[in-house]
Amino acid sequence: MITIDLLKNHPQAIPRLARLSYDLISSLWIPEASVEGSIERFSGHLNSDILPLTLVALDGDRPVGMGSLRANDGISPSCVYAHLSTEASAKVGWLGSLVIDPEYQKRGIGKALIEAVKNKAKELGLSKLYLFTLNPIIYHYYVRLGWNILGTDTFRGHPAIVMEIQLQ
Repeated sequence: MITIDLLKNHPQAIPRLARLSYDLISSLWIPEASVEGSIERFSGHLNSDILPLTLVALDGDRPVGMGSLRANDGISPSCVYAHLSTEASAKVGWLGSLVIDPEYQKRGIGKALIEAVKNKAKELGLSKLYLFTLNPIIYHYYVRLGWNILGTDTFRGHPAIVMEIQLQ
């Protein structure tokens, strides 16, 4: 049975999750990335009531996926979502680092992690979440889950689709 919990409660999962993140995201899109850098980054996500934080999906004690909630996900502002500056008083966050072990994909774990991140964001008083995807196909998955396409931008020279979802 898959359970979802705060990474804060499972810091021993960081090396495996960092490897998954590197293999499935960073190695494809961020050539200067390293597993060690990912370990360091996720070590800063051991929070429960401040951002950044990460939720981990566990099969028993085995970490099989994660999703992070961040104040910013590293994409630089552009005119596509310049309206973010008009929402300065609104509390918003970013869903990032959503990865599922390939052996566990297509079992609803990604959807469960997204829901857990959304619930945690609501608990923290956030009203909206954003995400961006570099995969030109995966955005259909998010649309099915209620996310709206906000526009396009670039992340480290790669085209990115920026999406949003209202929480309140």
